[in-house]
Amino acid sequence: MSSRARRLSLRVESGQGVIVTIPRGFSPQRVPAFIARHRQWIEARLAEAAQRTPERFRQWPPEQLALPAVDLVLELSYAARSDRDARHAAAPTAGNLGRTRQLRVKADSADRAAVVGELRLALKALARQYFCVRLEMLAERHGLTYQRIQIRGQRTRWGSCSSTGTISLNYKLLFLSPELVDYVLLHELAHTRHLNHSPAFWRQLITMLPDARQRDAMLDQAGREVPPWMELKAG
Repeated sequence: MSSRARRLSLRVESGQGVIVTIPRGFSPQRVPAFIARHRQWIEARLAEAAQRTPERFRQWPPEQLALPAVDLVLELSYAARSDRDARHAAAPTAGNLGRTRQLRVKADSADRAAVVGELRLALKALARQYFCVRLEMLAERHGLTYQRIQIRGQRTRWGSCSSTGTISLNYKLLFLSPELVDYVLLHELAHTRHLNHSPAFWRQLITMLPDARQRDAMLDQAGREVPPWMELKAG
């Protein structure tokens, strides 16, 4: 239900499937008939979305997640939730980042929203473990300071820096190369001096990372490295 929507609408998002936007006041009982009238269009869009999805992301449930940023592969197994605290059991144990790690996801593998919710918790914990250390090291190396770090899951940003010096980093950076992760971290550290993308900002960034412009261009296409179903809203 949307207070902004003026009419009933459909869209298909890769990894999320069919999304129906219902305007306030519209009877939900009328939605099935609306979907039925547009079934041919929906099926065509779903087929197109499937073709755009890399082969490695089409399997469900996923058996593993490759995380180049930390040179780690998570081998996944699944179990139904056993109690209300099970949602916290998916987070990896701190320390000892091996090449491969077993991760038992406390959710029914058929429940996509629940699986994504558990994986999101695990990846946020891992991102905090890694990125906090890396950001502190890069800040010290370049004589920069920040107030604190947040790990979030923004849909359209890899990172941001507030006027108070809080740096927010997207846990989905884990799916990118270490070189691109360092670029994002240094980009946000440069914002602690220049809260804009002025020539002064770019001079600061290029001083720290001479090929910053090239890495910035590479980042434009980096979203394809993230499994599209990671954007699925958890139930």
